[in-house]
Amino acid sequence: MNPASPIAMLIQIILPMGLAFLFVYKYIDIRTKTTHFVCPVCSCSFKLSKLNFAFALKTGLLNERIVTCPVCGYRGRMPVVKD
Repeated sequence: MNPASPIAMLIQIILPMGLAFLFVYKYIDIRTKTTHFVCPVCSCSFKLSKLNFAFALKTGLLNERIVTCPVCGYRGRMPVVKD
């Protein structure tokens, strides 16, 4: 049996990983541009950065995350609201 060339193996690994990263990045980009959060304590409406949105904890419910309000500092469950 002939071993596969190292270049072909790298392409088989790097190409799917690069595509997966691109799709995740575009998803987060679209979600941060089209959604915002509303604080239940102070009613402040705010958007998250791409990095904060990517690492915001999901609660298990659809369109809900655990985030921190930048105005009052409340940290808790907040629904994702479409713009």
